Amino acid sequence: MDPFRAFHTKIQVLANLNENIVNSHFPEELDHCVARRKKPKTSAKADNSWSISSDSNDNAVPGPATIPRGPPRLRPALPQEVIELILRDLSKVELLPVLRSNKALYSVAVRVLYRELAESSPSRLISLLRALLPQTHVHPHVRKLDLNIAALECPTANLYRTLHALLRRTTGLASLSLDLPKAHSPVWIFEGCSFKLRQFSTSMHCSPALARFLDTQDRIVQLTLRGFQNDTMRSLPYLYMDITHTLTGIPGSGAIEILKKQEAGLEPFVLSPGALPRLAVFNAIHAGPAVVGEVVKGRPVTTVSIPLFSTNARRSLDALEGSAVPLKRLSIISFDPDAPNYIFEQVATRFPELEALHIVVLLAEFTNELLLAACQHLRHFKRLKYITCVATSSEESSVAEEQEIAEKWHEECPTLRTIILPRGRVWFQKPARISSDRNWECLED
Repeated sequence: MDPFRAFHTKIQVLANLNENIVNSHFPEELDHCVARRKKPKTSAKADNSWSISSDSNDNAVPGPATIPRGPPRLRPALPQEVIELILRDLSKVELLPVLRSNKALYSVAVRVLYRELAESSPSRLISLLRALLPQTHVHPHVRKLDLNIAALECPTANLYRTLHALLRRTTGLASLSLDLPKAHSPVWIFEGCSFKLRQFSTSMHCSPALARFLDTQDRIVQLTLRGFQNDTMRSLPYLYMDITHTLTGIPGSGAIEILKKQEAGLEPFVLSPGALPRLAVFNAIHAGPAVVGEVVKGRPVTTVSIPLFSTNARRSLDALEGSAVPLKRLSIISFDPDAPNYIFEQVATRFPELEALHIVVLLAEFTNELLLAACQHLRHFKRLKYITCVATSSEESSVAEEQEIAEKWHEECPTLRTIILPRGRVWFQKPARISSDRNWECLED
């Protein structure tokens, strides 16, 4: 797996842990938690709601023995929408007997079976494409495609032509994820497609051809660009310049000059002003400030995940300021060795309306001194609830030291609810009605 994509996956897991899992176990109001556990006491007679009532009247609920049984039905009595919700809990293997039962259940089960298709094995993908193409009756039911053939060294043109034919037939497609080999960017497979996506993720290069395709997708809400900005940058990404600088101390200015010359002769990735009018979530895995700015500018983007490199970190953050609405959630994967010295200040001054901030620093350490120094910047946040700060570190911190950091952060930013610090400990604020000497507790306690 691409290391960039792996880092992006990890930071999304941390964000989910911070924003969803932790707070689901620690509600703000203790009374609310207690109230949910209390149930009204009911008598044994009340519990047996299907027993025959002692009062003989027309409104009495009939017991099982009094319910008349009619002839077996070929068509289920439940609405198809309810049956579909039930069948969604079955695996694809478990759906096969349902398909063979009768026509009524088949019509529902076939929609569930083909609604979401995912494949990462090249051989099974080819079999899937060949099996799907002749079955024209199932094409409208496909809503989500997740195809990963990045491990395939040299996909043939016939494979892309077959994929192109399937994409043209799946007119109801709403979510598409294509992970292809790094050297491949066959945007032509979208020619003639009439679907309107809500989610789109691709490893294709951020080229003018891809921009033209995005211009036609006015319903996209979530966009993930994992490809490099152009063909030449994939062989010399900024990441390796940062690693070289970290290991040798040499800034690598020669490599930077090469990149600048290459970028000057390339066609830019430019979207039309009216493209992506509904975009709310944007994830960039390799993209630099030019692509980030082009996607975010003038669009209602509230959730962003971007990489930061030493050569253009501040420019990438500047590019995010072009959003038409304030950012609510920001995830950063930093490859800049100097990031701990500026990251909190630069983010706080630009995005004071953030509700969630997740930072992963890979080529530097966060010392306790740097974390405490961040207090002066955290006070700029008005609504920040969740913060994640993860980095490699050779320095061990005690629980007491991290508790001091969490409490001081909360003093400067009273809206904080959960904190994940570099050593991986999860800190949460106790409910107000629990009396304790400590306002913040570690999940390990």
